[in-house]
Amino acid sequence: MQQLTINVPDDKVQFFRELVGNLGFTIVKTSLEFSLNEEQIALVNAEQEKITREPDNFIDWEAARKLLSHNTNRKQK
Repeated sequence: MQQLTINVPDDKVQFFRELVGNLGFTIVKTSLEFSLNEEQIALVNAEQEKITREPDNFIDWEAARKLLSHNTNRKQK
């Protein structure tokens, strides 16, 4: 048996669940849903604004990964 991961638009989830059930398939896992409180939302928005205002103060993930890897390798020697 194989498992598939699919993305379903929010407005089609209920229909899709019914369709899957009617076809005899089972839903193994749904994505995690969580909510943020107002303070958390404000923190995320502040960070997004900082990135937009000062993009040169940040590096992309690949550069950060290389830097972290290099620092880790130096400590092990």
